[in-house]
Amino acid sequence: MSPQHNLGDDEAGRLKALQIAMMLALPFSLKAAVNLGVPKILVDAGSGAELTAEDIATSITKLSDRCADATNLDRILRVLASHNVVTEIVSKNGNDSDCSHRSYGPTSTLKYFTDNEDGVSLAPFLLMATDPVTLPAFQYLHLPVLDVNVEPHVLVHGMKLFEYAATDARFSKLFNKAMHDHTHIEMSALLKKYRGFETLTSLVDVGGGLGATLAMILPKYPKIRGINFDQPHVVADGLQVPNLEHVGGDFFASVPEADAVFMKWILHDWDDERCGKILKNVWRALPPHGKLINLDYVLSDTSDPSPATKISLCTDISMMAVNSNGRERTLAQFKTLAADAGFKRVECVAQTDNLSLLEFYKN
Repeated sequence: MSPQHNLGDDEAGRLKALQIAMMLALPFSLKAAVNLGVPKILVDAGSGAELTAEDIATSITKLSDRCADATNLDRILRVLASHNVVTEIVSKNGNDSDCSHRSYGPTSTLKYFTDNEDGVSLAPFLLMATDPVTLPAFQYLHLPVLDVNVEPHVLVHGMKLFEYAATDARFSKLFNKAMHDHTHIEMSALLKKYRGFETLTSLVDVGGGLGATLAMILPKYPKIRGINFDQPHVVADGLQVPNLEHVGGDFFASVPEADAVFMKWILHDWDDERCGKILKNVWRALPPHGKLINLDYVLSDTSDPSPATKISLCTDISMMAVNSNGRERTLAQFKTLAADAGFKRVECVAQTDNLSLLEFYKN
């Protein structure tokens, strides 16, 4: 049927309600496509490609040694096309006006779900968000409203997210890959905009994991001595990069000294009290004119429908489901945390996608 126009408010509202009720089909259709290798097939075909479901199914069959069904694949692709994840080209078959020929191509969105030249993508992030470990907690999202002590992930798994990850090697590997690839993609974009590393001679990444962030910063700024700071069992497998030292420890106890401290997605993991402990340790580790460079989502004051705001608000809800200690914050809330820890001021100095780079100045 053709698109409907000039809908009344009630009908438009009803359609919107139905769309929301069925929204789960989109991420899982994309997950299916990722598991089948569809993004790579279409991206490798190049811009302007027009592949039918039969063409794509043939490629899947060659890759998987299983006979892929083009009809069911087409159903998945149509969902993705309706959300502009893939392009769709429809033409009529000869004189049969009721029979359509449909083909598909890549988009600038789809390319992020297959590895780029650096071997990273957002596919692991999608797979983590839709993983059987992650999803059950969302069934209990209403409970923290009724009792603030209820933690949905703990209710499901009997332990907090990071504790659980230590017991599940498969999920831990997926989680670490998702964080690594997301960091690489966002930092690649950020390093093209931000010049705040230029004057530094030392930089510590607090909660830096294996050192992926510093591994991107140090080649661009070879005068910097980098310190990757995380739990001892994490840094034991740290990346080996020139000028990079791995230090194990606990950021609730102390932080290594440096000209500046970098953190990405650390404060959003914790409540205000524990954020205060981290920030006070960061403040102590900095010289008089040092700064904290903090990369986080910053919630807007209004719940506008922009993609950046939607991502940040949905991430905040994800935190409530899987990591009840954490939350996303507004700029005003970050400024309050900073002031309570002794920082004199906070400025937003750069943005990439829905992430904001905040500098916390000691003086």
